[in-house]
Amino acid sequence: MYNFLILIAVLIIISFLTRVIDNIHYNNNFKDGKKLETIYKKKRIMTKAERDFYDKIKYLEPEYKVIPQVNLASIVSKENNNRYYTDLFRNIDFAIFDNNLEKVLLLIELNDGTHNLKKRKRRDYKIKKICNATGIPLLFFYTRYPNEKDYVINRIKNVINKTEENDLIKQNN
Repeated sequence: MYNFLILIAVLIIISFLTRVIDNIHYNNNFKDGKKLETIYKKKRIMTKAERDFYDKIKYLEPEYKVIPQVNLASIVSKENNNRYYTDLFRNIDFAIFDNNLEKVLLLIELNDGTHNLKKRKRRDYKIKKICNATGIPLLFFYTRYPNEKDYVINRIKNVINKTEENDLIKQNN
C-alpha cells in the first residue's frame, strides 16, 4: 500500500511538472493570445573582422582553396562512438584546402575578446582536441594584433609546407 501511494505521488508530481513545462512553452510561443511566428532573417557569413582577415588570405588562391565558416562535421567523422556527435557541430572560421578540395591542409580560428569567455575556452579546447586527434593543423590568429597580410600568408604557408613535409616523411617510412 505504501509503494502504491508513493507511485501516485510521483505521477502527480510528473503531471504537475509537465503542465508547468507546457505553460512555459505556450507562453514563449504566444503573446496576447496570438501565436508568435518564427522569424528568420538573413545574415552575413562572416563578421567584419573575419571579412578583413579573409581579404588577406584570399591571396592564397588559386594555389589553395580558402573556405570560410566550415563546420567540423563536414570534414571530420567520429568513428568509434556516435555519442556526443554534437562535438563536431562547431564552425571553424577558415579552412584551407588543396586546390581540388580533397584534402584539408589547415584550419584557422580568428580569436577576438569573446574567446576569453569560459564557454568559448571550452569550445576552443574541444576544437584543439579534435584537430590533434585528426592531425589537421590548427592556427590561431588574434584580432588584437595587426595581422599584416605578408605575415599571415607566410605563417599559413609555413604550416602547410611543414605538414606536407611530415606527410612525405611518413609515406617514405
